[in-house]
Amino acid sequence: MSATHNLAKALVENHEVELVALRRNRDQAFFPLDPRVKTLALTDYRKHSHTYDGDDPQIDVFPHIYPNDPSDKKPWISRLAEKRLLEYLATTDADVVVSANPRITIMLAYAEGDYLKVAIEHSRPAQYGPHIRDALFADAYPKMDAITAPTPEELKTIARHVPGVRHMLAELPNCIPAHEGRMSTGENKIVVAAGLLKPHKGFADVIEAFSTVAPRHPDWSLRIYGSGPEHANLRRKIDETDSNNQVFLMGPATPVIPEFAKASLFVLPSEREAFGNVTVEAMAAGLPAICYDAPHGPRNIITQGEDGYVVPVGDKEALAEHIEKLISDDDLRRKMATAAVANVVRFQEAAIAERFERLVETMRARRAVPREAAAAVTPQGDVLVRVDGLAAGSDARLVCKDVRKKAEDVVLPFVGGEALVPAVGRLAEGDWELTISAVDSDLPLHSTGCDTTYIPSMKHHRPEGPALSLLLPYAHTDGTLRVQSRVRAQHVEVATVRAGATSIVVDAAAWGVGLGGDSLVEAVHREEADKNFTLPVKPGADGHFTATLDNAAAARLHTSGTEDIWELWLLPDQESARIRMCKLATEVLAPMNVFTFRYPVVKSSGAPIRADAETKPKAGGWRGRLAAAPAAVAGVGGPHHELRPYFASNGQLSLKIVDKK
Repeated sequence: MSATHNLAKALVENHEVELVALRRNRDQAFFPLDPRVKTLALTDYRKHSHTYDGDDPQIDVFPHIYPNDPSDKKPWISRLAEKRLLEYLATTDADVVVSANPRITIMLAYAEGDYLKVAIEHSRPAQYGPHIRDALFADAYPKMDAITAPTPEELKTIARHVPGVRHMLAELPNCIPAHEGRMSTGENKIVVAAGLLKPHKGFADVIEAFSTVAPRHPDWSLRIYGSGPEHANLRRKIDETDSNNQVFLMGPATPVIPEFAKASLFVLPSEREAFGNVTVEAMAAGLPAICYDAPHGPRNIITQGEDGYVVPVGDKEALAEHIEKLISDDDLRRKMATAAVANVVRFQEAAIAERFERLVETMRARRAVPREAAAAVTPQGDVLVRVDGLAAGSDARLVCKDVRKKAEDVVLPFVGGEALVPAVGRLAEGDWELTISAVDSDLPLHSTGCDTTYIPSMKHHRPEGPALSLLLPYAHTDGTLRVQSRVRAQHVEVATVRAGATSIVVDAAAWGVGLGGDSLVEAVHREEADKNFTLPVKPGADGHFTATLDNAAAARLHTSGTEDIWELWLLPDQESARIRMCKLATEVLAPMNVFTFRYPVVKSSGAPIRADAETKPKAGGWRGRLAAAPAAVAGVGGPHHELRPYFASNGQLSLKIVDKK
């Protein structure tokens, strides 16, 4: 909350600023607030106040949107506060609304106002409980205009969890007020640490580290400021290390900044630290800092060897070594103190206000970029992307991004508001997100429609270049425009699958590869190679062929109580690599959901077939024919097996055999 108050103070120099709280239960704010900042509390829990809301029946009703903790017996934030916040957000004349709390960010996503929406993260959102994190990532973040975090590492984490918002991310360190009190003289032989006394803050480590240094420097002491559940354990640690005359638990100090002026060195041995306001405050007071390399703040605050040191988390020997180094060398300590004061200016009010104002201008510029786009497949198979409202002379570019991040971006020009994605030679196999490059950002395009009318009648077999090269535009589940690129140097397209009671017949065509008299279809088991088998191929005209599976023989390969899955491949000859048999020459995005088949049921008896001398792999990966194995014998009362031919998520023809219940 102090960072929010500091940012409000920084912005009020040039802007009208209002802080809105969901509830108020004390007369004075815990952190000092600039009187120029307006304040509004939406519910009042002070019984002596004339605006007291404690007798409103909705004060004890759980909210509908705001995520209270699931274990709460009574709502911390009530339905009354929630309704008042939604009303405020719907009627405010603000240009920018900032949420500094993830729960309120979820509320902000529902707001109807036309203002810019900013979510400021001071913590690590991936670590939030699922009742907050899921709603934040899936629903709230995508509706923001910007999402900030204090460190670049945290921005990368958010981008990894929510790729669709990476264009909104901006680094905004916590705002720290310019130091106005007394500065450290560097003369007092005091090491200071401060924070909540919790296990992850590592104060036990600094006590141990300092206790190894203290005997050689009896005139130095360590002061730890703060309160918390670790107080008793830290007291015992002082006793155990016999440091009672040099290590002191000072209790809480509010504010703690004046205490920094009494010291000459600051230590923060925290195991995790989203940023580290106290480190900046200590450095601003003229203290070099020694910190654990906690994720992620200290390494983004301290310039190693210039204004302090970052040491590996848990390395108490390194902590002690650097403490001794600085308390032993007055000149080095003073040099680092001077650098610390200069370096942390970038986190103070004027610098952070300037960063925030630049962010606002960027958000406004991004909003002005048209992002509604329609895609249409041309008779030649190219994809024409048209962005509504894009000026004819715009220097914006269409940027195609590989969703898997395996291929480089493909950048194409807009001409008259249109960009053409060629069917051949530009997009590698995979899914591609379409963005518009403008305002130094790649902004996702939102689909207004995808016309794939020409694909069903298109001749997909290409005599030159890749055998198959098909672009399929579609709207992703989040509404953004994407293109699925299906590219195969050689390809086997499945035409039909006829699943009958005794056999499954597959008709397909091989593109970009010839068929010979020894061509086979190979069924490759996903887990057990000794269940692999092959089928003979009956060639036809123009690369077409037929392969027939004997259902009973295949069922003999099934192990009862399990799922057996095979993927089907074409083996053109004994020297060539196998080729997936797929259903890809279609405008259907997910063939597995559309092209479905009957599931024959087979009754069989006897032991399952295992590879013998005739069916074991031969040189070059060549398989024996299933027909060479002993024939299956249908038996009365034997196990029932269900054969399920299907197209997998990658379009490959597969076969699953399960027990029929």
